[in-house]
Amino acid sequence: MSLADLNQKERGVVSECLRAALEGPFFPDWEFSTLFGLTRDEVRRVLSSWPHPDEDDENVVRAIDNSMNNLLRYPHRSDRKTWFDFISVDPSELAEILAKWKRKSPHDPYTGRTWLENSMQRFTLLQPTPAIATSANRKAKLK
Repeated sequence: MSLADLNQKERGVVSECLRAALEGPFFPDWEFSTLFGLTRDEVRRVLSSWPHPDEDDENVVRAIDNSMNNLLRYPHRSDRKTWFDFISVDPSELAEILAKWKRKSPHDPYTGRTWLENSMQRFTLLQPTPAIATSANRKAKLK
């Protein structure tokens, strides 16, 4: 993931998404930290470092990723006018920018199985607990 992969207009859209996440009606205060894994102040610091945020900082990557992801996927129920008050491209164009930033095709399906496979690659110590293994063994014996 690198902003260098994006052109100037696309980088501008990313900053619009950060601003929309902070100032727009898209995410309630009570849920913001849960959705972003960051406080509004932490996301604000990322936006204030624009146009040269430190992409080696995990908070920068999280803020960028979650602002685009949540604007596209969170059920914020904002109408078209509200969207365009903050973001200059439609959601399909934003999805393409997000995919480009993540270096994957916008047409690659992202399913729960993809998430699970990615998680398992990150966490090499995922092994069933004895209770789960025992339960699975009991079910197998019943068949």
